Amino acid sequence: MNKNKKLLIDITYDLLYRKGYCATSLMDILKIANITKGAMYYHFTNKNELVLESMRYYIDFILQSHWIDPFEESSEPLQTIIAQINANYDVYADPQIPLDIKHGCPLMNFVLDMSDKDDSFFEYLQSVYNRWQESITKALQSAQELGQTKTNFDAQEQALFIISSIEGCISVAKAYNDLSVLRRNFDALNIYIAGL
Repeated sequence: MNKNKKLLIDITYDLLYRKGYCATSLMDILKIANITKGAMYYHFTNKNELVLESMRYYIDFILQSHWIDPFEESSEPLQTIIAQINANYDVYADPQIPLDIKHGCPLMNFVLDMSDKDDSFFEYLQSVYNRWQESITKALQSAQELGQTKTNFDAQEQALFIISSIEGCISVAKAYNDLSVLRRNFDALNIYIAGL
């Protein structure tokens, strides 16, 4: 990928995460990137195209590496879900990673802030949740088939509940701006999943 294009994607994602869509102007992005409007238009036709590509670049990577790939070869799917929830906590706890609990979850922020701004944003964000739910559903079905569950449940419904719970845990911790709230919430969710 061209260096200027990647720089614009990086800066846009960071500003969207920290400030939101409406508070992030094209001029803000260009000023931080030290790139002219003409150079930006060489890569993107408008702000929305830049925003969408920025979301795709980062969210697709996170979804694939954190919520799809780990389940592909897992022989203990419930434990893998729990491990990925714990890894999600570790991301917020690591000062080297530019996620901060005071800003919450980028995906949730984008949904709340942007899904009504453009149909392409809505469709993309919905597709992310659909892929996430499909991956967790397959993991839960695999756990059922392997005889690793204690209860009878609908895997698709439980997958949606787990995703909603993860996002809710992060949102509540954001409201308190307290990482320990996230840890306690995730611990409770992990106990629930282990009991399925």
